[in-house]
Amino acid sequence: MTERKKIAAIVTTYFRGSHADLIVSKFMEGFPTTDGLVPPSVDLVSMYMDQVHTSDVGMVLAAAHGVTVYPSIRGALTLTPPSQAHWPTAADWQDGELAVDGVLLIGEHGDYPRNEKDQRMYPRRHFFEQICGVFASSGRAVPIFSDKHLAFSWQDASWMYQRARELGVPFMAGSSLP
Repeated sequence: MTERKKIAAIVTTYFRGSHADLIVSKFMEGFPTTDGLVPPSVDLVSMYMDQVHTSDVGMVLAAAHGVTVYPSIRGALTLTPPSQAHWPTAADWQDGELAVDGVLLIGEHGDYPRNEKDQRMYPRRHFFEQICGVFASSGRAVPIFSDKHLAFSWQDASWMYQRARELGVPFMAGSSLP
């Protein structure tokens, strides 16, 4: 029997009807069909939430399904608990190695500023940079699904594409709903 793949969810915020809810919840609760819920074939093992919404459901769902919510993207990808100290030079600091087989990157919704074009500046590239940092330091990459478009600017989207190519990251972006 093969071991089930482990995935991490990196999200901006998580409330009923949010993109995190529409995607990540299915990896915890199952995929609804006319025949009932189909259980996921992978295990969601960790999550990072950048902002906790006033109507948050992510923390409760994670706890109910045994998904650890980490305070950093690095922690969610390495499954390494945070150090009690403040600095990487502390005796109990652990960087950890990449410990998941895939990443859901959902940068939609949340309290983020708008740019001069009135585009919401979701931190998709910032999240992607941190994910790729773990890949680079671990010497391997795993697939990433990025919900929606890559970034609010061509420069950021192009950078993400080029970085994925450099690291050999299997990378897909788009709407998961269709």
